[in-house]
Amino acid sequence: MDLNGKNVVITGASAGIGATMARAFAEQGARVLVAARSREKLQAVADRIVGDYVVADFTDPGDVDGFVDTCLDKLGHIDVFVNNAGVEGSTSFATTPRDDLREIARLNYEATLLLTRDVLPHMLERGSGHIVQMSSVAGAIPFPGLAAYAGTKAAVTNFTETLRLEIRGTGVDLTVVSPGPVETEMWERLENDDRPFAAVGLKRFKRLGFLPKLSPEQVADATVDAVLQEKRFVRLPKRYNGYHLLSNAPRRLVEGALLGTKFPHDWKKG
Repeated sequence: MDLNGKNVVITGASAGIGATMARAFAEQGARVLVAARSREKLQAVADRIVGDYVVADFTDPGDVDGFVDTCLDKLGHIDVFVNNAGVEGSTSFATTPRDDLREIARLNYEATLLLTRDVLPHMLERGSGHIVQMSSVAGAIPFPGLAAYAGTKAAVTNFTETLRLEIRGTGVDLTVVSPGPVETEMWERLENDDRPFAAVGLKRFKRLGFLPKLSPEQVADATVDAVLQEKRFVRLPKRYNGYHLLSNAPRRLVEGALLGTKFPHDWKKG
């Protein structure tokens, strides 16, 4: 997809990967709308890229339900939608408060599911569009202390790969972005957390050279390239490819078994 003049929406874009993606898409000539909870930070990002912003709390069902319509009112149409908003936890699952689990599930998975559901009919009607889902290497491998987070990211990946089969041949593309650790405020919180489940796992993985850190720019540039080239996956760093391939093998087997199968496009009117 040529991004020049295209409309791009990015959630969770007040800082970190989302804000960096906003700049990377804008540099390709796209008009970018950013969304998150912090009005001050969003406005700063929007000003830097000469874009738009919408204040939204994606743990609030009301904000989720009306978000795509708000974006369409501002932009007219959406060419690229990036589900980037997310949150992590760093305690054992058994001690994580219920409210924290609900926030992780709502923000990382439920919001992604519903926002995709809301923007998809718009793209199907136009016969074009690209949805980017921010997953994680934690969606392919276990990491003690991140049980709920890893579960939501695995859900995002499997949901997207199943959806890919349903909308094959419609002109709407899907990309799953699954990076390892990225130098952001989220990862800094994990590294500075002295609670056992975070500290013990991080210490062991660092000793094994298992946690090379990426920059937000690396993830943003690879994501923009994936949209330009219509790639299915962004997997960084490359040393993690084996884990992703093993995790995705059953999905690819199912995809191969369904070659030539045409599912009804029951979203079409008439």
